Amino acid sequence: MTADILIKGAAFFDGRRSRPEIDFIAVRENKIIGMGGEEQAGAFIGADTVVCEFSKDQMVMPGFHDNHIHLIQSGMLDKYADLTMASSEEEAAEMVLEFAKKITDEKWVMGFGWSRFAWKNKKFPTRESLDAVLSDRPVLLFDTELHAAWANSCAMEEAGITKDTADPPFGKIDRDKDGIPSGYFYETALSLLAKHAFQLEPHIVKDLIHRYSKRAVKWGITSVSDMTPYLGINLAFEDIFMELDRKGELMLRINAARDLYEDIEAVVALRRKAEESGTGMYRIPYFKQFLDGVISNHTAMMIEDYSDAKGNRGGSLLDLSNLKEAVKTAQENSMSVRLHACGDGAVRAALDAYEYAAGECAAGTSCRHQIEHIEVISFEDIKRFASLGVIASVQPEHIVSGMPSFSDNGYPELLGKERERYTWAFRCLKESGAILAGGSDSPVVEGNPFMGIYCGLERVHPDGTPKGGWNPDEKLTVPELLELYTFNAAFAEGREAELGTLEPGKLADMIAVDRNLLTVSAEELLCAEVLLTIVNGKVVYKYS
Repeated sequence: MTADILIKGAAFFDGRRSRPEIDFIAVRENKIIGMGGEEQAGAFIGADTVVCEFSKDQMVMPGFHDNHIHLIQSGMLDKYADLTMASSEEEAAEMVLEFAKKITDEKWVMGFGWSRFAWKNKKFPTRESLDAVLSDRPVLLFDTELHAAWANSCAMEEAGITKDTADPPFGKIDRDKDGIPSGYFYETALSLLAKHAFQLEPHIVKDLIHRYSKRAVKWGITSVSDMTPYLGINLAFEDIFMELDRKGELMLRINAARDLYEDIEAVVALRRKAEESGTGMYRIPYFKQFLDGVISNHTAMMIEDYSDAKGNRGGSLLDLSNLKEAVKTAQENSMSVRLHACGDGAVRAALDAYEYAAGECAAGTSCRHQIEHIEVISFEDIKRFASLGVIASVQPEHIVSGMPSFSDNGYPELLGKERERYTWAFRCLKESGAILAGGSDSPVVEGNPFMGIYCGLERVHPDGTPKGGWNPDEKLTVPELLELYTFNAAFAEGREAELGTLEPGKLADMIAVDRNLLTVSAEELLCAEVLLTIVNGKVVYKYS
């Protein structure tokens, strides 16, 4: 059988190990049909075979799977104001003004990526600074963690937010001394504004999907886990994704999450509809829910008090009394669950819920439950991941996101020395037997997997601090990190028989990189370029 595409000559990494004995890989339709030494390649080459030749200092490997993104917001990151480089509240406001001039045909002006911890005064921003530059259009700006938002007066008027607006459950509206909303909203309170700003027309949704997809395949991403529930807002847009799937217009494999507290029968019906009506590029395999907020806002749920805020342990964003039964119901319907848990208290609550469901449900479940982020964990809970079969969904870029220097890092002060030791405890988790699956949480970060690999390897901020890396004992190696984004991510999806490694019979999702990632320096990882991206047997990106 001849191949449609034959890739030869590169160094091959199959998703779990280097394969120096392999010189080619052959693809027909959407599957890998052969691999082997140079002398065997000719049998797969026909008149119509496209032969792609590389060198041994370049690498062919499975496509990256980003195990945690927010796809629609990631498309927005490409379109709307990028505030990651703002060094002050005032500079961010000026950047928004300049951006607003470029989208005069749109009502809402949005932006992403600001961090008060990167500003000199580190104070919460207010409506006044935005009103001074842009008062006649609603402005909504999301911080680097997507757990806080900054708005002008016009946005609050558009959303009907006044002095009398009550804080929603598990959210807070910051207020001035007179009780008037200041313009800073965090956790579920930001949804009061976002639900208006995110009322998107279908053509805009399609544009955002396309924008993210183009950027993703350029980075070698062939599959994503889309965490669509967002602090009470549903950004699934399933009808649009299913339409694009039916038309063959999806460039990536999309695995979409639904809200854990949605009607289970409706979600199971949607899952079936996606399977039966599409090509398989769009799936609905799991539920997602927020257990807590983030450490930087003191909204992550901790076992003990925050070190800088005695009496404050954060809290949960949901009613924990219902969590265990909700997870059990999902598992009974073969739906995996993914729980956002940044604080060690939330991680423990998530593990408790999964342990309860495992005890209540029949053995042999196909579910692969995950915990998202795990920014800090109690030492006692590390081994529970392996014993319960729970996957650690981690995002290495979070180690440095929004903080140019280790001196900007508030975690040592927030957590104290003992807990800080177990921030992003990748090595401890791995050596305990846990499966780690790698993602980005884009648009919290840009989403380039090469940056994620670098952060997991070096654990240093952009300015090179701290020397030797933050908690260097938790560093992973390049092969281990590549496995996080390939085989382990496919395992987390329950698709390791189809994806995640280069093997005959598997689906043809693969990339060629301009350097051998196993032999270059850490700094060279940041400069890596993808030369070719193949998804489902089709070339979706080629470097030019």
